[in-house]
Amino acid sequence: GLSAITVPWDTLVLSVGLYIVVPVIVAQVLRKRILASGGEPGLQRVLGRLQPVSLIALLTTLVLLFGFQGEQIIAQPLVIALLAVPILIQVYFNSGLAYLLNRMVGSAHCVAAPSALIGASNFFELAVA
Repeated sequence: GLSAITVPWDTLVLSVGLYIVVPVIVAQVLRKRILASGGEPGLQRVLGRLQPVSLIALLTTLVLLFGFQGEQIIAQPLVIALLAVPILIQVYFNSGLAYLLNRMVGSAHCVAAPSALIGASNFFELAVA
């Protein structure tokens, strides 16, 4: 069953380090330097330039992640389904509930929709790591 899947500690530590710790440290160092040299307007300019790059980087991460695990996905479709179906149900339920509650308290669609998606995201970046 699913409980038989083991993740070695070295793999877990390496993944957390590469996908969470290193990016957070680099981002904080860069943010401090940019704020020191250009202030808030400089930071906003840099963030505007980085937005397309961050989207491409996320998509590249997904392609690589699923590319490297392609054999496992094909070899164990039942395990993948057992993991994916409950997550899909949870995301649809949580995002629908969050959207409905946002609208009930008077939030506009342009606020309620992103709020609902963020609330139902399952911290995707952590799941990738």
